[in-house]
Amino acid sequence: MAATGTAALAASLALPSPAGTIPTAVAAGPAPAAAPAARDVCRAVARAVLVLDRDNRPLVPRYTRILLGDGLPRSRRAPKKVLVVGAGPAGMAAAHLLKQAGHKVTVIEANGNRVGGRIKTFRTGGHERAEQPFADPKQYAEAGAMRIPASHPLATGLMDALGLKRRRFHLTDVDAAGEPARHTWICANGVRVRRADYRRDPRPLNRSFGVPAAFEDKTSTDILRAALAPVRALIDGKSGDELVEGWATVLQTYGNHSMNRYLTERANLDEATIDLIGTVENLTSRLNLGFVHSFLSAALISPDTAFYELPGGTATFADALYERVEDVVRLDRRAVRVEHGPRGVSVHTVSEGRGGADVEQETFHGDEVILTVPFSGLRHVTFTPPLSYGKRRAVTEVHYDSATKVLLEFSRRWWEFEEKDWKRELEAMRPGLYEEYRRGRAPADGSLLGAHPSVPKGHVSPGQRAHYAAHRAAQHEQPQAVHLRGGGSVTDNANRFMFQPSHPVPGSDGGVLLASYSWSDDALKWDCFDDEERYPRALGGVQDVYGQRIEVFYTGVGKTQSWMRDPYAYGEASVLLPGQHTELFPDIPAAEGRLHFAGCHTSIKPAWIEGALESAVRVALEVHTG
Repeated sequence: MAATGTAALAASLALPSPAGTIPTAVAAGPAPAAAPAARDVCRAVARAVLVLDRDNRPLVPRYTRILLGDGLPRSRRAPKKVLVVGAGPAGMAAAHLLKQAGHKVTVIEANGNRVGGRIKTFRTGGHERAEQPFADPKQYAEAGAMRIPASHPLATGLMDALGLKRRRFHLTDVDAAGEPARHTWICANGVRVRRADYRRDPRPLNRSFGVPAAFEDKTSTDILRAALAPVRALIDGKSGDELVEGWATVLQTYGNHSMNRYLTERANLDEATIDLIGTVENLTSRLNLGFVHSFLSAALISPDTAFYELPGGTATFADALYERVEDVVRLDRRAVRVEHGPRGVSVHTVSEGRGGADVEQETFHGDEVILTVPFSGLRHVTFTPPLSYGKRRAVTEVHYDSATKVLLEFSRRWWEFEEKDWKRELEAMRPGLYEEYRRGRAPADGSLLGAHPSVPKGHVSPGQRAHYAAHRAAQHEQPQAVHLRGGGSVTDNANRFMFQPSHPVPGSDGGVLLASYSWSDDALKWDCFDDEERYPRALGGVQDVYGQRIEVFYTGVGKTQSWMRDPYAYGEASVLLPGQHTELFPDIPAAEGRLHFAGCHTSIKPAWIEGALESAVRVALEVHTG
């Protein structure tokens, strides 16, 4: 996922204050030309961005003490019976805090065999006792969360406290010494250029988009940075009340803008230049979504931001969270109806009925309930009495985006190869094969698919071979070896973005490539294919970038995750539309009587573990002290 922006903005993302509710925005739907939001609403959302309480005091230190050490404050109130719906990081963290404080907690999870929500690793074993997903039992790959920003203190701190080892996730590819290499490719409009070369001379690629002469010698990153500079000027170098007012101005001035509208009307960029930025900076599929979301995301996913990953997969974090609350978690219980009133709450559930088993019904009763279900899923839960109008509108209208990953296994980590390595491996298969690939003359009928001796037999199906041969890309001369670890390439083909692993798996010569990582409409276009067709198509897209010869190491095994089609997630994350930060967000985290709402969608950090953990502390405090 490529993006730009200043790393300083990363610290400005957070959750609403637990000390008081955010003023609710006007309930009427947006007009075609929406008026700016009220200033008090903008200030309240600005405090949510900055993780401040009503008096503009930082909340992160208190959240950190509660989550990582002290626990919830002492209370003279009687312990409560608390139901938590959803066993993602928000639900499990909140459950642990409340359980630790003496409350009786029950966690209700729809999934019958796994916790963690969108923390999901394709792996062998784990708490879910998963079957071997790849030909090599040592291999694993991320279906969901794959990196943790260093600027997220709750996530990194909790991982450390749980004894999990972190290591660097290389958003930018590195050489053998761990230094940035930028050997990955940008491939668009028939132009192929290494990122390092594009930084030195962007003209060949930029001219292929037809950008004006004034932008020919500027990288897409520099163009976007300059376009966003007027907005950054409202917050850069400010602190305290001035910073709150700066963010309030950002929200009031640009909150109703899409990214496309901002780049067109405010930055005065032409269509060709916006196409360049969209393609290279991973913005095309989100140009029509909210400017504020993209502005915040651009800051978080800067190449200058340090990221971490967990050896063994991010699901090891879910394992560790689960160990602390496993005794109070009920799996295979999907909430379908919530009844609430002066005497308490009741959550009605059904089982999945897997494997032909009967569907079971069970009702749970408590004093209060914490709902961590994404609003896209909460849309299918009945509430008696109904939720407030503002909450119902938020549940109905909050936009959830699509995200799809296609992962392919290879018996050798060819992305680490130099040309001498390619020559050794290919010539060992057949004398002259290296030169055939180099000149674009190797057979393209699928006969060499998985043909290297290191590939285990029996995984490349006849169906995959047929689809591969039918959809093979036009043959070209072989690009040079990339010789790197980590980082990713960008292309204008259907794969869009592809990432190499940052580290090899100990004891394995192979690796799993994130062959396609796409969002929004780009992601939906993969959902119509079954695996037999999806994996060969994804392989062909990778070959467009790295050349045909990678086919010899393909094991025939892949894994894929469409979060929009996932029956527990209902989408990748909440990605708000123009106006929704001020029209809908104030109602999203607000408690309604005995109902409390948590999850990353209740933060201004959707899709990040940090947002989920912040919400966990917030609702735990609400329940404990309320």
